Amino acid sequence: MKRLHLISFVLLGASLASAQSTTNLQLPPGGWEVLPINQGTSFIADGVRVVDCPTVTDEPFGICGNFLFGGLALYSSHLQGVVQIRFQPPFNGVSHFQISHPLNLLGTTEYMFAPQLYQNIVGGTAMLDNFNTYSEGDLNLATGAVTNLTYSMIVANSFYVALGNVNPNLIPPPFTFPGTYGRAEAKFVQRPDGLLDFTFWGSTFLPLGSQINGDPVRMPLPFAGPNVEFGAIQTPGLSLHPHLQISTVASPDPICTSNCFAPPQNTVQQYTLNTRFSDIGDNFTLNIPALGGAATGRSQMQGRLQVQFGMPSFNPITINGKQHIYMPFAMSSLAPEGLAVPPPPLPLAGVWLGWVGHNELIRFPNLTYHADTTAIVDDPYDLTIGELDITTGVTAGPLVHRAFWTQSLLVAILAQNEPRLLPASFLEEAPMRFQNGPNGETVMRFAGTTLLDFSGFYWPNPDYNNPATSFLAGAGSILEPFMNIQAMHTNDTPSASAQYNASQTNVVSSHGESFDYNASIPCSGNGNSSFVYTSHATDATGGVFTMQNLASVACFNSLTSTQKAGGYDTIQFSAFGKWSHDSNPHVATVQISIAADAPYVSIQVDGGSLSVVNTKPATTPIP
Repeated sequence: MKRLHLISFVLLGASLASAQSTTNLQLPPGGWEVLPINQGTSFIADGVRVVDCPTVTDEPFGICGNFLFGGLALYSSHLQGVVQIRFQPPFNGVSHFQISHPLNLLGTTEYMFAPQLYQNIVGGTAMLDNFNTYSEGDLNLATGAVTNLTYSMIVANSFYVALGNVNPNLIPPPFTFPGTYGRAEAKFVQRPDGLLDFTFWGSTFLPLGSQINGDPVRMPLPFAGPNVEFGAIQTPGLSLHPHLQISTVASPDPICTSNCFAPPQNTVQQYTLNTRFSDIGDNFTLNIPALGGAATGRSQMQGRLQVQFGMPSFNPITINGKQHIYMPFAMSSLAPEGLAVPPPPLPLAGVWLGWVGHNELIRFPNLTYHADTTAIVDDPYDLTIGELDITTGVTAGPLVHRAFWTQSLLVAILAQNEPRLLPASFLEEAPMRFQNGPNGETVMRFAGTTLLDFSGFYWPNPDYNNPATSFLAGAGSILEPFMNIQAMHTNDTPSASAQYNASQTNVVSSHGESFDYNASIPCSGNGNSSFVYTSHATDATGGVFTMQNLASVACFNSLTSTQKAGGYDTIQFSAFGKWSHDSNPHVATVQISIAADAPYVSIQVDGGSLSVVNTKPATTPIP
């Protein structure tokens, strides 16, 4: 079986500076400004990971999977107040700035919920400037790039007070973004009045371990005695994941008027990727004459998304005369349902395999590269936590998804630039939209990108094993990793008569293999089912898979589906069966679309390690 070298390639992004477009910002008159923050787009949130991780190997980060309440304990409190920013005179076009909040920031009272048997009040939220250090950074006026950014504030509310009470040896630190592990980003935009609108996004990771100075770590329960002595349970591995967004800019998204999504409350749901519209990839613009120009590498991804929805806010916020209601949510990636094969060796304990991709060719004008064994694993330390504006169906600000990627070309990039490239997960950010599909499906849509400067790094020759022939990337070399997601959650129950039938012969995959398939699968999972896949490849990946048992099935519709209620144009299923070259059990994960404007097929045997084909669209689909 092929192995996924996750630790080898996900480490690319950290040492590459973000590329920015030219903006030519002008500093405010006098070099300072005081602006009110927008309450709808400013919030402090947390996803408390309440786990029981008692073994030594689980600590100090507590990333085992033994959740005590069925998921994260989520809350989000929207903030109001003002932000003051002082800019120093520019030096070589860069101005150092300091951020303060002279009236503090005050948050709404909300509830913290976990999916099973946990809720707690989160009131009295207040954020104060750190007494010892400034929040500060450097602004390049020509490009708008913000570097050396640190945002540090003291955060207080009733939950953090209770957490301190049940952990008396805990000395609460200020929340510092990025802190030991996290992110801190800021953006300045010129205003007509000469001031600069400001937006900050940050997250950090605060693990408490299994004990604090010999005292077991505890999670407060939502009840207390007359002396405010909270009940608690021991939670070795408890960790906080604060997320902060502060913005002087209102959300540009209009009120939802059609296909509006009504999220479930305090619920965990699983979404199936529409693989044709879900991919990870990179736009390569490299100053390397031997390549002959630019290229795009892209792999469609099979898998699922698990989404945990919190509780809607108790305090609607009025923006332009309309009330907006917000809800926190968290997201994580999962492998295709039914993919029961030995997992690859992963770099960290407590992480799990996410989406699985396809073998593809990356064609530059002069050279062609193989990109094989594509997969992702979520970053276990910087969780994907967002804030959904239910009134618009769009997140309040961009959602940031961090994940470790693997793929053979990027493994070679890391190996040939070691040790200059430092460990980091890829960061993709963009607004995420939730909406209703044509037949009542819930649809999640996301198109995230980032820009990385690759100038001065080595680019491999197509012979990855010969680093002596690598190319040095010249000035202006840019990588643009991207991630597109379209995922569906079906809300109806397929009828017993809903049978999905599809077959093709002599199909040519995007990697050049010829294959046939014949599938007859009941969308309900009950009834007669059959699937046969034949790969005509002449190497070890050629052979025949014959289904013996159906493991899982999900039928849904594409966004442009014309199917009537109860009908489906897309199916994802998993099947256990046999391979023509041995007597071992195997599993196939399959997605087929018969949509008139979006036909597609993806077949992976043993997660793609034995055989993998797909009919990748010629251009990157818009999710």
